[in-house]
Amino acid sequence: MNYSHSDLGLLYLEDTDWNVDDVSVPFVENLIGVSLANGSENEPSLTALSGYQRIQNNWPAVLSLLQEQAFEFYLPYAHAFEGVPRFDTPIDLLGSEMLQYLRVFNKDDFEITLRFKWQEPDDSHEITFYVEDGKCKSHSVDG
Repeated sequence: MNYSHSDLGLLYLEDTDWNVDDVSVPFVENLIGVSLANGSENEPSLTALSGYQRIQNNWPAVLSLLQEQAFEFYLPYAHAFEGVPRFDTPIDLLGSEMLQYLRVFNKDDFEITLRFKWQEPDDSHEITFYVEDGKCKSHSVDG
């Protein structure tokens, strides 16, 4: 089963999530994966669709939700590796992120997986930030 989205193209159903891999989106330069959660067997949920649209239209504001958690990841990393650029405040990190994956439940609940340009080349870790009720209070390091 497939679903055609005006911006994301052809999505495929896996369990209750509608997914697309390696898609070009207007708010980042690289290809990413997108998942619209909790859909029916015929289409993505309306709340996930509207959540994706809000993220697409407000990407800088969405990134600002993550900056504190990103800084928490950055600080020990910067101390552990020589040559990592120095960022003094969470807002200084903005612009160093590379979006990898986005999973959307609704406009206030979503997951964003990033890598950062300052990560060591052989570091395969991806960092997933969890936004719940419009706030990002946690992240996990994957890989």
